[in-house]
Amino acid sequence: MPDVPDNIMVQLPHYRAKYDEAKKIHVYFIPGLDMRQKERIYYYAIASELLHDQMLRCLKDGNIPDFAVVVHKGVGTPTSDVKAKIKAYYGFDHDEMAAMG
Repeated sequence: MPDVPDNIMVQLPHYRAKYDEAKKIHVYFIPGLDMRQKERIYYYAIASELLHDQMLRCLKDGNIPDFAVVVHKGVGTPTSDVKAKIKAYYGFDHDEMAAMG
């Protein structure tokens, strides 16, 4: 019997495509309002690209779902340092996305 590598599934093309797709993340900028403090707040959250539609439905309902990870939150608007950090870590260009509308 030939030697079978431990990671044989990862090497199969159909599995590899699903695996690569599952690893992709989407970054979300979520502005809000703290009703108690009466001030603007914001979150940056990440979630699997596969869950994008569910994420948008949850955000539309005003919820950040359990499957998303909040990677930064702040008060007011994001500073240039925060934007640079998010871009460096996750590839999300806040200013470019804002310009796109």
